[in-house]
Amino acid sequence: METKSENINLKGLVVKYLRYWPFLVVSVMIAVVLAHFKTKMTEPLYKVDAKFMILDEQRSNMVLDLTGMGAAAGRSMGPNVINETFVLRSRPLAYETLKSLDFDVEYYERGSFVNKEVYKRTPIIAEVDWSKPQVTGGEILVSWVNDKEFTIEFLDEEYKYVIPDEEDSEIMETPILKNNTFTFGQWVELPYSRFKVDKVGSESEGEMIVKFKDIGSLVGRFTGEDLQVTQVDDMASVVDIALITNHPQKGKDYLNKLMEKFLDQELEQKNRMAGNTVAFIDSQISGVADSLSRVESQMGQYRSANRTYDMTQEGGALFGQLSELEQSAAREKFKRDYYKRLENYLVREEYNEIVVPSGAGIEDPILNSLIENLITLQSEKSRLLATQTEASPAVREVTRKIRDLNASLKEVLRNVDSNAEMLIRDLEARIAKIEGSFSRLPETEQNLLKMRREFALNEGIYNFLLQRRAEAAISKASNTASSKIIEKAVPNNIAIAPKPMQNYMVGVLLGLLFPIAIITIKDFFNNKINDIRELEKQLHLPVMARIGNNKRNTNLVVLKENREPVTEAFRSLRSNITYAFSKDKQMTIMLTSSISGEGKTFCAMNLASVYSLSGKKTILVGCDLRKPKIFADFGLTNKKGLSTYLSEQVNKVEDVIQPTKFKNLDILTSGPIPPNPSELISDDRFSDMVNDLKTKYDVVILDTPPIGLASETLELLKLVDLTFYVFRYNYSQKVFIEHANALKSRKNIKNFYAIFNGISEKEMQYGGYGYGYYAEPEKPGLFKRVFGGMRKNAAI
Repeated sequence: METKSENINLKGLVVKYLRYWPFLVVSVMIAVVLAHFKTKMTEPLYKVDAKFMILDEQRSNMVLDLTGMGAAAGRSMGPNVINETFVLRSRPLAYETLKSLDFDVEYYERGSFVNKEVYKRTPIIAEVDWSKPQVTGGEILVSWVNDKEFTIEFLDEEYKYVIPDEEDSEIMETPILKNNTFTFGQWVELPYSRFKVDKVGSESEGEMIVKFKDIGSLVGRFTGEDLQVTQVDDMASVVDIALITNHPQKGKDYLNKLMEKFLDQELEQKNRMAGNTVAFIDSQISGVADSLSRVESQMGQYRSANRTYDMTQEGGALFGQLSELEQSAAREKFKRDYYKRLENYLVREEYNEIVVPSGAGIEDPILNSLIENLITLQSEKSRLLATQTEASPAVREVTRKIRDLNASLKEVLRNVDSNAEMLIRDLEARIAKIEGSFSRLPETEQNLLKMRREFALNEGIYNFLLQRRAEAAISKASNTASSKIIEKAVPNNIAIAPKPMQNYMVGVLLGLLFPIAIITIKDFFNNKINDIRELEKQLHLPVMARIGNNKRNTNLVVLKENREPVTEAFRSLRSNITYAFSKDKQMTIMLTSSISGEGKTFCAMNLASVYSLSGKKTILVGCDLRKPKIFADFGLTNKKGLSTYLSEQVNKVEDVIQPTKFKNLDILTSGPIPPNPSELISDDRFSDMVNDLKTKYDVVILDTPPIGLASETLELLKLVDLTFYVFRYNYSQKVFIEHANALKSRKNIKNFYAIFNGISEKEMQYGGYGYGYYAEPEKPGLFKRVFGGMRKNAAI
């Protein structure tokens, strides 16, 4: 089987659909009206955005670098803007933000199509007691006619019933009120709600619709798809925070408060580490201060009792050496105490309480770097957990890094603690050696020297701790958030939705696509021939005539309605036959079809009529012995006819031929229905009769049975000069085209043509086959054509 590629005839498609233009116009009009109502009934949405810069400051000790160790204190991690965008959309941050805003009550004014939200400038203010169960989510109408009382009405069919400290809410039906009148400024006590309404406007009467919103539903709304955080540029740490909201002023307030809360949390985290340092130093200072006061008091009493105030030159030299060594030993012991505390924090994994080493005066670059990295990782984990779970890949990776860093820190702590212990032993040995020289001093001076040593030791430690505490306090006071607001949100009063023009365009498009789809589906499942071009394209026979739909009450259109388009079509058919064959040649013409009802008899009668009007002596022979029809239209009887002659009830054919009242036109009716029509037509008597008629008439037209229903029709093909296969518009099936093609190819029929009968007026117009010169029936109006449908009857 050969496959042929066919180009789509765009013009043909356009013409095909334009036939249904009233349907298309009505569909588009309905779609545009629906688009208009959709635009009016959709709540306007606005986009509010702000610019926010996320800086990744070096997160070291959060203490002023007064020790000169800043360059060696290690490096912080690079910027992680993606993590910060998750934090900005996190539920905890939204929760803290919403607690600072009065979004728990929404106010609306009635609108023609959709209610309009009113923000801040409301004539009433409702306060909800969220410590009690509350009805939320639905509309509550608050009305008043004076300044003292108001009434409430629950408008929706369902509401949410929220119970404090419970995550799940229940669905309840519309509450029923026994008394719906209440006083302004007093609490409304209901079994399912507790709130009060204050009147703040000057209106003496009015109404407002309010909605109570629990913080859980608000958090879900402000952390959903309506809030988008995107990085402005890959090379920058600036993000754009955009919020889709139904009120631009409300969106502005939320975004600005969201950024403020983000900065507050970031600053709180910095201050927490500085606070840990101050608390650690304060715990050390308290013990040293007590020891310093005690020794100072003892030394004063000893000097007064022994009248000894100054040391000798030798004692002073020994005191200076011992004081320096003892202060060094005390600082190393302080470090060991810090190491033990730090190790306990690591064992318990209490990273939030860790004090940075440089804040405690420990200038170990490796240890400082590890602690800074640990604090940074722990901060990153906390931020990730705001939006993710422990099982998420990102959190698991950070946890692994913290675990590895914890092990490294423990190893470093063991090394530095061992080094500190060795240094302390060395210092204590040197102190003991110097103490051996004390025996040369007087006893009084020895005792005074001991007290001064203890005083100097405590004083040195005390001053060291005070210095570190002051540094930590200054750092805490000077801390600022690393991130900052680049552009605050401003209200944008231009709605981004709905888009009227877009809705109308979509409406027009759908208004066209809907009928086109219906027409396409209808055509796909339609097995009837209703397209002239399709017939001409698929049929292997030339279409010699296109006959319009007969709208008159008679089938004899040519004889009675000579100015009808149908009459002109038959005249054109006669001209085409004359053009194809000799004008003076005797013609025997046969008309057939696939099934009954396709209009072959109608075509046969009018073709015979048009020949008779041209002066040709014509006879119309009704060969369909099973279903006689011709006699009725000409006002003749069917008591005798072709069946009478073929069954030899009469000897001469002239005895059964009936003249008509029209000149040059005789009729040989089918006659009474015989029991054996196929045998009669196939008999030689019939062929002899046809040959005899050819000698007596210029044109012989045979109205034969449908070729798809009667086998004897094939026997008549050899008796005629011209054969017409009749198709009827929107009646003949498309498979009949293949039947005709197969008949032509198998029988090798010569002079085989087609007639397309019963074509609708619309098809004739769009097919380019109208007859504008000739009189046509009055066309119905647009309303009737659109809603009355089309007449689809064709003449038989």
